[in-house]
Amino acid sequence: MLGSALSCQCVLTPCQGVTVTANDRFFQTKQAAAVLKHGILARYPTVFTTMTSVGRVDGRVVYLDGYAGPGRYEPEGDAAEGEPGSPLIAIRTAETVKTWKRTLHCVFVERNRTYADNLRTVLAEDAGPGLSYEVLDGDVQGHVDHVLSVAGSSPLFAFLDPFGTALPYAELRHTLLGRDTRLITEVLLNFNVHMVGRIGGYLTGDEEDEETTGGRSATLARMDAFLGGPWWQDEFRNARLSNDEGSAARAAMHIVEQFRRKVHDDTGFQSFAVPIRRRPHHNPLFVMLLFYRHAAAPYMFNESVSKANEEWRHHQHNIETAELLESLNDEQPNLFDVDDEGYTARYLEERVDKAERKLEEEWITLIAENIRHHVKSGPLPVEARLTDIHGTTLGLARPMHLTRAWDRLAEEGVVERRLPDKKLRMRRQTIYPVSR
Repeated sequence: MLGSALSCQCVLTPCQGVTVTANDRFFQTKQAAAVLKHGILARYPTVFTTMTSVGRVDGRVVYLDGYAGPGRYEPEGDAAEGEPGSPLIAIRTAETVKTWKRTLHCVFVERNRTYADNLRTVLAEDAGPGLSYEVLDGDVQGHVDHVLSVAGSSPLFAFLDPFGTALPYAELRHTLLGRDTRLITEVLLNFNVHMVGRIGGYLTGDEEDEETTGGRSATLARMDAFLGGPWWQDEFRNARLSNDEGSAARAAMHIVEQFRRKVHDDTGFQSFAVPIRRRPHHNPLFVMLLFYRHAAAPYMFNESVSKANEEWRHHQHNIETAELLESLNDEQPNLFDVDDEGYTARYLEERVDKAERKLEEEWITLIAENIRHHVKSGPLPVEARLTDIHGTTLGLARPMHLTRAWDRLAEEGVVERRLPDKKLRMRRQTIYPVSR
């Protein structure tokens, strides 16, 4: 069953006279949406490396960052350096697992020569001694065979976060997703939903931005290659038939779902989707797709996503608080002295904490109702029935919420109590209905 979820780097300042591309602008400042993405990257690869290296003599795992960028974001405000991008997050993971006698060999691929050189400098300064990594210039498509050779029989985790379309589908299918089924492989693809909506506008005549419509045929050809053929074009048109507000976003998300099904049908890889938004109630800009085979992957990934989503919500709170205080001070410049502003910030923080507690209670209630419904048909193995158990809370709630829902139903006499043995992890337990 396909899972679902609710819901970079330093740039060298362009020299005078150099055209600033959209890609350059992307790397200059950290976008709010990157908080969730980086929250996942800071957690799940550590879990992947730890779990998949168990029992391996060399404890070796290979990590591919196919669109690495220059290493850091550009510094903001008075900061001496920018926040770490995906390569530095990977290096920190390598440093962490090294203490557990694991080796994470990182392969960073970057097409932009200036970015690649900057990345080498950043890594030389920040990577600790004894870490294993390499930086390769050029397009990831030209280095996939090398990565597969370097990986050999080791577990491989590939992160693909392109500015635009990623590897052509045929390449993705036959290389990264085409490894022997006995080899552990997972691919985390950041799917640009906004881009699909804009390019889909070519098909309906809605897209008139010259920056986008220039080279229309070539752009559609690249999209066809990325998605594995022109199948998506009719799908997009049909999904846009209503032509009402938001239909383009819904059509783009429909393409994401069809792409997931295509990958599953062609390769056997299942997927877990994480929508990434700029603000809580906005349409998704991206969807992070984890393609996996191992049964434990969605459970472990869900926990990482849940914590990253919590981090993202707090980031949104900080943005909204700053905007509110700024607007109040603009309206009444002397409204706050330092103490007043601090009091207001604390008051807003308390409101956020209250909202978080309310969210958690809603998740626990939803999970309990899902269990109550599905357990009528028989036992629920947590790992195998994760999607049924979590429902719409997938990617938001995590084991502690499942535990509380389970305990609540046990108190009501609906299900048997959890096993107290801490060695038997939650994902390996089964929820049994109470025998009448």
